[in-house]
Amino acid sequence: MDQLPIFLTLRGQRCLVVGGGEVAERKVRQLLAAHAAVTVNSPQLAGGLQELLAAKRIEAVLSPFDAGLIDTHLLVYAATSDTAVNRAVAAAAHQALRLCNIVDDPTHSSFISPSIVDRSPLLIAVSSGGRAPVLARMLRQQLERWLPLRLGELAAWAGQWRETIKTRLPDIAARRRFWEQAFSGTLGAQVLAGRTQAADTALHSALDAQAQADASRTHGEAWLVGAGPGDPELLSLRGFHLLQHADVVLHDRLVAPELLAFARRDAELIDVGKTGGGPGASQAAINELLLEKVRAGKRVCRLKGGDPYVFGRGSEEAAALAQAGLPFQVIPGITAANGCGAYAGIPLTHRGLAQAVTFVTGHAAAEATAGEPDWAALAALGQTLVIYMSGRKLAAIAAELIARGRGSQTPAAVVIAGTLPEQRIISGTLADIAARSAEAGIGSPALLYVGEVVGLAGQLGWQTPASTAARPNLELRPGDLQ
Repeated sequence: MDQLPIFLTLRGQRCLVVGGGEVAERKVRQLLAAHAAVTVNSPQLAGGLQELLAAKRIEAVLSPFDAGLIDTHLLVYAATSDTAVNRAVAAAAHQALRLCNIVDDPTHSSFISPSIVDRSPLLIAVSSGGRAPVLARMLRQQLERWLPLRLGELAAWAGQWRETIKTRLPDIAARRRFWEQAFSGTLGAQVLAGRTQAADTALHSALDAQAQADASRTHGEAWLVGAGPGDPELLSLRGFHLLQHADVVLHDRLVAPELLAFARRDAELIDVGKTGGGPGASQAAINELLLEKVRAGKRVCRLKGGDPYVFGRGSEEAAALAQAGLPFQVIPGITAANGCGAYAGIPLTHRGLAQAVTFVTGHAAAEATAGEPDWAALAALGQTLVIYMSGRKLAAIAAELIARGRGSQTPAAVVIAGTLPEQRIISGTLADIAARSAEAGIGSPALLYVGEVVGLAGQLGWQTPASTAARPNLELRPGDLQ
């Protein structure tokens, strides 16, 4: 974060604008809208500024830049057409420890003016740090279209009831739940429709219901959310919504860090990631932590890579919650086989090549254990195989399949960091995929694809280092993130 977003209370505060043209006038009018006391310093004033001066809405010092004015003003704008003068204003403001903005010169400014969506008292500021002001303006215009005009009235209405709600619901979590339901339910809808009296009446009933519910509440709820294979944009809308409402987030090692930024600022984030063959929380410890947090009344988002029920041990966590009599939901995610295959150009089925697909884990391939896959049956199927957790056992897996009858020249591919910009794909055959992967330095985690569909990657692969940053120009609509 290059700048700290803040909202300044400027009512009655003295602010200085150096410049007398149209650009200066725009800054003056913004300051006046915030009820600031504005002084304009310029040898001449354009028509609009002259009108404001005549109406006694501003003061004016009709002279070249006067550095002596800086000390008596909180905020300074340099809005002349002379770069040297603007830089002199910035230098004087820096010397006097005053905040200064040079119009169209973010590099030498100590603050920038964002694009603003005004639904007072609700304000939304959008900034690109001065790098792409047109983009910020376009986003502001989209927000203007999305947001109801009466949204400010809803914020003001909530403010009137804030102390009452605080008294009736002293618990912070209970207040948060109440306001979330109020804003997304009928109370908010009534205010937005201009029926504030009806909303006031309904609020009392809602408060009584909330108080009764909280009195009988003995636990929270768990949400087992599949985060997808890596690309944070593959999280489902339902998962996104629950993540934003969670009190606690228990997340895996492979969950995209960008997703955690969507959690509430005050949410407790706990890394329970496990590393194959390395350190990490045990499944038993994760289950116990999950139960502990839910019993404490928390709404817990268990954010898991891929899909919770596909080699994610989500069913074990759900079983622990069910046995304890605690409520939970399971929100599916895009499992790695689907996501990585799609990004790598490897379809799981294709007419004439594969009519079925099998997912299997390869973590026990080299050991004689009860969990050993039936490699003979898998080799005989002649369909697409997707083998999870195959990186460290790649040679053993390929050898088992060949030994059990799968052709050594069967196409095979290893995908690592699938769906991410750093995705890597190593293609070959069962006979040489292990050697090729070792030569490329591919480790774990990795997915192994085996079958004729692997041969389509060359023509269906679309994700390349040059194209991963490109996203379609999709406009979200109101409600898309609900």
